[in-house]
Amino acid sequence: MKLLAYSVIGIVGFIFGIVAYISGRHLPQWVRYSFLLFACLALGYGALGYLLEHNRASLPYSARATLDHYRTLLAGVAIGVAVTLGISGQVKLSVRPRDEV
Repeated sequence: MKLLAYSVIGIVGFIFGIVAYISGRHLPQWVRYSFLLFACLALGYGALGYLLEHNRASLPYSARATLDHYRTLLAGVAIGVAVTLGISGQVKLSVRPRDEV
Protein backbone atom coordinates (compact mmCIF):
# COMPACT_ATOMS: atom_id res chain seq x y z
CA MET A 1 0.00 0.00 0.00
CA LYS A 2 2.85 2.37 0.77
CA LEU A 3 4.38 1.68 -2.63
CA LEU A 4 1.16 2.71 -4.32
CA ALA A 5 0.87 5.82 -2.13
CA TYR A 6 4.40 6.99 -2.95
CA SER A 7 3.81 6.35 -6.64
CA VAL A 8 0.54 8.30 -6.66
CA ILE A 9 2.03 11.20 -4.69
CA GLY A 10 4.98 11.45 -7.04
CA ILE A 11 2.95 11.25 -10.24
CA VAL A 12 0.10 13.54 -9.15
CA GLY A 13 2.48 16.13 -7.69
CA PHE A 14 4.58 16.09 -10.86
CA ILE A 15 1.56 16.48 -13.13
CA PHE A 16 0.13 19.27 -10.95
CA GLY A 17 3.41 21.19 -11.02
CA ILE A 18 3.86 20.85 -14.78
CA VAL A 19 0.24 21.84 -15.52
CA ALA A 20 0.50 24.84 -13.18
CA TYR A 21 3.78 25.85 -14.82
CA ILE A 22 2.35 25.64 -18.33
CA SER A 23 -1.01 27.25 -17.57
CA GLY A 24 0.45 30.08 -15.47
CA ARG A 25 1.90 32.09 -18.35
CA HIS A 26 0.52 35.34 -16.93
CA LEU A 27 2.13 34.75 -13.51
CA PRO A 28 5.55 36.15 -12.56
CA GLN A 29 8.54 34.02 -13.52
CA TRP A 30 9.47 33.10 -9.96
CA VAL A 31 5.98 31.67 -9.39
CA ARG A 32 6.15 29.61 -12.57
CA TYR A 33 9.58 28.27 -11.67
CA SER A 34 8.35 27.52 -8.15
CA PHE A 35 5.66 25.30 -9.66
CA LEU A 36 8.33 23.59 -11.77
CA LEU A 37 10.47 23.10 -8.66
CA PHE A 38 7.45 21.67 -6.84
CA ALA A 39 6.96 19.17 -9.68
CA CYS A 40 10.56 17.99 -9.44
CA LEU A 41 10.40 17.77 -5.65
CA ALA A 42 7.19 15.73 -5.72
CA LEU A 43 8.65 13.34 -8.28
CA GLY A 44 11.83 12.97 -6.23
CA TYR A 45 9.86 12.37 -3.04
CA GLY A 46 7.77 9.70 -4.70
CA ALA A 47 10.80 8.00 -6.23
CA LEU A 48 12.82 8.00 -3.01
CA GLY A 49 9.84 6.76 -0.99
CA TYR A 50 9.16 3.99 -3.49
CA LEU A 51 12.83 2.98 -3.56
CA LEU A 52 13.00 2.97 0.23
CA GLU A 53 9.90 0.87 0.73
CA HIS A 54 10.61 -1.51 -2.15
CA ASN A 55 14.16 -2.31 -0.97
CA ARG A 56 13.79 -1.80 2.78
CA ALA A 57 14.60 -5.40 3.73
CA SER A 58 17.76 -5.61 1.62
CA LEU A 59 19.25 -2.20 2.43
CA PRO A 60 21.70 -1.68 5.29
CA TYR A 61 20.68 0.69 8.05
CA SER A 62 22.87 3.57 6.84
CA ALA A 63 21.32 3.46 3.36
CA ARG A 64 17.80 3.38 4.80
CA ALA A 65 18.60 6.31 7.05
CA THR A 66 20.09 8.28 4.14
CA LEU A 67 17.10 7.62 1.87
CA ASP A 68 14.70 8.53 4.67
CA HIS A 69 16.63 11.73 5.38
CA TYR A 70 16.58 12.91 1.77
CA ARG A 71 12.94 11.89 1.33
CA THR A 72 12.02 14.00 4.36
CA LEU A 73 14.20 16.86 3.12
CA LEU A 74 12.44 16.91 -0.26
CA ALA A 75 9.04 16.87 1.44
CA GLY A 76 10.03 19.78 3.68
CA VAL A 77 11.25 21.88 0.77
CA ALA A 78 8.08 21.09 -1.21
CA ILE A 79 5.92 22.18 1.72
CA GLY A 80 8.00 25.36 1.98
CA VAL A 81 7.47 26.10 -1.70
CA ALA A 82 3.71 25.53 -1.36
CA VAL A 83 3.48 27.76 1.72
CA THR A 84 5.51 30.50 0.04
CA LEU A 85 3.23 30.43 -2.99
CA GLY A 86 0.18 30.55 -0.73
CA ILE A 87 1.46 33.43 1.38
CA SER A 88 2.69 35.50 -1.58
CA GLY A 89 -0.80 35.97 -2.99
CA GLN A 90 0.42 35.63 -6.56
CA VAL A 91 -1.64 32.51 -7.17
CA LYS A 92 -4.84 34.29 -6.14
CA LEU A 93 -4.47 36.58 -9.14
CA SER A 94 -5.14 33.69 -11.50
CA VAL A 95 -8.16 32.47 -9.53
CA ARG A 96 -9.88 35.86 -9.23
CA PRO A 97 -12.76 36.31 -11.70
CA ARG A 98 -12.03 38.83 -14.40
CA ASP A 99 -14.39 41.57 -15.50
CA GLU A 100 -14.70 41.34 -19.27
CA VAL A 101 -16.19 44.28 -21.13
